[in-house]
Amino acid sequence: MISDKLRDQSIGFTQEIKALLNCTIASHVQIKAVALQMGDDRLFTLGHLLDKRTLTAQRFPLKPRAPKVELWMDVSFQLRLDAEREHLMVHKSFVGVFGSKDAKHGLFHYDYERDKADGYPDAHLQVYGESALFSALNDPKRDAGRSLAQLHFPVGGKRFRPCLEDVIEFLVVERIVDHKDGYEKVLESGRERFRRNQLMAAMRRDPVTVDTFIERYRTADMA
Repeated sequence: MISDKLRDQSIGFTQEIKALLNCTIASHVQIKAVALQMGDDRLFTLGHLLDKRTLTAQRFPLKPRAPKVELWMDVSFQLRLDAEREHLMVHKSFVGVFGSKDAKHGLFHYDYERDKADGYPDAHLQVYGESALFSALNDPKRDAGRSLAQLHFPVGGKRFRPCLEDVIEFLVVERIVDHKDGYEKVLESGRERFRRNQLMAAMRRDPVTVDTFIERYRTADMA
C-alpha cells in the first residue's frame, strides 16, 4: 500500500503545479496523480487529465501572442520518496511546448530522468531547430541525418536543473505567450521553494561541506 507520507506529499505537489500553471500562463489545468508500483518502489505519476490506464498526461493549450497559432504544453512528473523514505523526490519529469495537441515535434522540451542509463545527462534540454553548422559537423558515416533536436544539452544535473517556473518565465519574457496579472510573484514564490528544497537535499547528501561551511563562518565571526 502506498505510504501516507508519499501520498500526502505527492498530492501537495500536485496542487502546487496546478496553481502555478493556472496563475501564470494557462487556464483550467487539472493535474491528477496516479499511484503505481515499479519493481520494489512506489511512485506517483502526475499530469494534466492523466489517463489511469496508460499513465499518459494530456497537453493543455497556452495563449500565444502571435495570432492564429496554436501552442500546447506537456507537463508530467514521477515522484517517489528518497532513500530514507522521508522526503519527496522527482524521479522523472518532462516539460515541452508543441504546436498542436498531438505534434511529435515542437519548440523544445526539458527532460529529467534520475540516474539515466543511456549515457545522456540526467537533466537536459532538446531544441527543435536547424543548424547548417551542426549538419556540417556530423560524421557522414555515423551521424547522417542527425538533427539539432537530437542533441541533449546538459542543464544543471540532478540538483541544479531548471524548474517549471524557469520554463514559464522564458515563454513570457520572450513574448511567446500571454500571461496572467501578478505572474511574477507566483513564479518567484515557487522558484524560491524549489531552490530551498534543492539546497536542503544537497546539504543532506554532503554533510562534510556543510560542516566546513559552518566552521569557516564560526571562525570568521570569532576573528
